[in-house]
Amino acid sequence: MFRFDWDEDSQAVAELAREFGHAAAPAEREAAESGKIPQALRTQVSELGLLDLHRSAEQGGLGLPALSVGHAVASLVQEAPTIGTALLLPEAAGLFGQPAGTALVDGGEGHLGYRRPQSLRLAGGQIAGSAGFVAFGENVASFLAIAATGDGDRFCRVEGAGMELQPVTAMGLSPLRLCRVTAQAEAEPLGPCAGPERTALFLYTAPFFHGYGRAALAYARDYAAQRKAFGRLIGSFQGIAFPLAEVAMENEAAELLWQEAAWRHAAGEDAFKLAAQALRAAKDAAFLAVNTCVGTLGGHGFVDDHPAERWLRDVETLSALAGNRTALGQAALASQTREEAQGIA
Repeated sequence: MFRFDWDEDSQAVAELAREFGHAAAPAEREAAESGKIPQALRTQVSELGLLDLHRSAEQGGLGLPALSVGHAVASLVQEAPTIGTALLLPEAAGLFGQPAGTALVDGGEGHLGYRRPQSLRLAGGQIAGSAGFVAFGENVASFLAIAATGDGDRFCRVEGAGMELQPVTAMGLSPLRLCRVTAQAEAEPLGPCAGPERTALFLYTAPFFHGYGRAALAYARDYAAQRKAFGRLIGSFQGIAFPLAEVAMENEAAELLWQEAAWRHAAGEDAFKLAAQALRAAKDAAFLAVNTCVGTLGGHGFVDDHPAERWLRDVETLSALAGNRTALGQAALASQTREEAQGIA
């Protein structure tokens, strides 16, 4: 039976994440402008254990299921979208038993059922090729790469010197290190990256979009409840109220779809298709939310006095990192990266 409520442990972790995000929120604008997250916040999020929620006890984490992890991720990102995403997104390698300091490089051919024309390839213990757009955190010591083989995608481990990182510029998420990766090195094969592994990645990524959707809806709703035009609160006009209601509906639908996918995955069912649908729904709901937020603010939505325009740029970049071909072009990446994006979902 599918449950729509959260257990006490999940709720406690999500509340801890929300409290950290609320405390980090005042630093959002400065972090976005400088491209750096204050070291005090990095230290605090690590001490709270929020970077290790999905890592096993053997790796020093809590080993929480995808439902609990996603609930915490969305709660943190809702309060501090740019900082939360920059801190948690690079920790995806922990889904597969890798310690902190390991970056995930997805250069495989299989992604949402599409094929990349250029990718990383693994043969005879050697990895070669490139991945056009990858996000990294700080202090990367090694890489968990997903590379194509003649028998499907596989994980392999590559030491730091085996990957060449070329910085690229995108519209948003400036606190992340965004790079094109080129490899020509020895690699340690680890195991297949098939449906269950892709499902875990989809389930980890979608809650970042949920967080942006929640933040944009809350900001637009509060603005509409305070701003007046023609002697009335703008939230009383159908042209404002109805789009916000649609955002609320799409956000809720996307999160419920993700919850079902995570629940079925935890129950040992094949949830690949459902998780892929949930990720796509999360992207679409977040795009709708941030665009509606900008529109609700009118001309104010395009100035950096409000966070709406930054959230729009962040969601474009996050969607590009998740493999969206259109977003890769819109995120103002280098032309070479845009060419390589052909064929990605």
